[in-house]
Amino acid sequence: MSVTLKQALVLPSLRQATLLAGFDNLDRPITSVNVLEYIGTETLHQQNETAGRFAGGELVLTCFSSIPTNVNAQCECLRALAQVGQAGLVLYYVGTVMPQVDPALVTLAQELDFPLLVMPPRMELRYSEIIGDVMDAILRDQADNTHLLGDILEHMTLLPEHQRTVDTVLQLLSDRLRATVLLLDSTGQLLGACAWPRGSQTDMTDLLIQARQGNADQCCRLTIDPGDAAPMELCLLKAGQPLSNEVQQQAQDVMQLALNLWSLKHAELAIEELVRAILRDEPIKMRRLAALFRLNVASIHCMWMLSPLDPACREEFLRRVPTIASQLLEPHCQAAIAGSYQDFVIVLADNGVFGPEGEALAAQLDAQLKSEGLGAGFVCCQGLENTAQVRAAFLRSSEGLPSAQTIWPTRTVHTLGEIDFALHCKNDLVQDEASVTRCRAVLAPLHSSSEELPLVDTLAVYLLDADQNIARCAQQLFLHKNTVKYRYQQITHRLGHTPDKLPELTALYEAVALYRLLEK
Repeated sequence: MSVTLKQALVLPSLRQATLLAGFDNLDRPITSVNVLEYIGTETLHQQNETAGRFAGGELVLTCFSSIPTNVNAQCECLRALAQVGQAGLVLYYVGTVMPQVDPALVTLAQELDFPLLVMPPRMELRYSEIIGDVMDAILRDQADNTHLLGDILEHMTLLPEHQRTVDTVLQLLSDRLRATVLLLDSTGQLLGACAWPRGSQTDMTDLLIQARQGNADQCCRLTIDPGDAAPMELCLLKAGQPLSNEVQQQAQDVMQLALNLWSLKHAELAIEELVRAILRDEPIKMRRLAALFRLNVASIHCMWMLSPLDPACREEFLRRVPTIASQLLEPHCQAAIAGSYQDFVIVLADNGVFGPEGEALAAQLDAQLKSEGLGAGFVCCQGLENTAQVRAAFLRSSEGLPSAQTIWPTRTVHTLGEIDFALHCKNDLVQDEASVTRCRAVLAPLHSSSEELPLVDTLAVYLLDADQNIARCAQQLFLHKNTVKYRYQQITHRLGHTPDKLPELTALYEAVALYRLLEK
């Protein structure tokens, strides 16, 4: 059995800790201890992708030294740790570095049932004491119990559903055996890998060469039979003392079961790796995986980026939407792949989803997802010339989508142009006091009357939500058409021109967008 947080709490270094939340979630196994002095959630995702996705199970120590008073950032970090299945968070130096544990942080941890502990405020307490105690317990447990299959299965059942993948099993095997793990298909193509130590910069091509050379003291090559697909090969590269026959057999059993339970089609693993390679700009890996699927990466010119509107459906969304999108696009595109990346589903396709036909397909997918309770925020990026532009479009969209959803709350599908406009409003206007003053001055005449008419809100709906259509604006506001016509006349009178007049329309559109962001 693995060391659990409940067992760790009786270790000398943790006896002084106070448990604030997560009382019902103390049976999660601890795989290691990590120190995290706050990195933003976006950086946390990037670290995930470059150093190997978290398999969870880490006990995280921090004093939030860079954000001791930023409660929102602390909550974002705690939520991100809970989402990747970490074992718990231990807070140090509260009252010295951190002024206090804010009630909002405790409330969030209770809602997520995520273990949150706080150490006494004394500065002489050291991270190394918990690291030493917990890691010693883990290593003794692993020495006494060599049952890989049971331990890894137990760990997998406690992870969020979207993390129950072959990739995660490879990572757990690598951590447990302290060995580099490679999974190859029947043609010798790499399907998945996890280097030891984690984050190693070793080229996977070099590791493949080592595996194929088959040095008996360092490389174990095990055949895996998925049953409904061609046999695969599991390679374990271990420095120093070779793995025993018993451990090799258990590793083989673990991977056999993982493929049966969490990879109905081994190609699905490589598809998501291809999506990640494109978005991380890894040309060698991209070309190798593209060749595996006989896909011409140069033919990809369109990207759809989808995120769940309901955070509670996140795991189901990331699991189901790639398949739904792929099935929808298959008759219309010669090149189309879909997979999850960070908190998004990414669909990459050729010009089969360009122009009016692409808009119709996007609307069809949007309607289908809504009917299945998987409503999505949707960004459609078209006319992308190469994978570098695909990556740039993803970075802009992931940053700008929340602002776009604030500016256009009634839309679920956004274009890349709208994302760029939202970023302009968020980065150039909100952070520039002169720009804020200018935009407020544009709308000032609509506030000048003693009448209690919500003219700014009406103008915002008219320009942003109703495409400058009075009938549609009335429908959005649940008002009679004549009421909106009267307000339109009042807006025209106070501005001195109709809201639709160019070039004045440009300043008005920008002003009402900024108004919504500032109101938010």
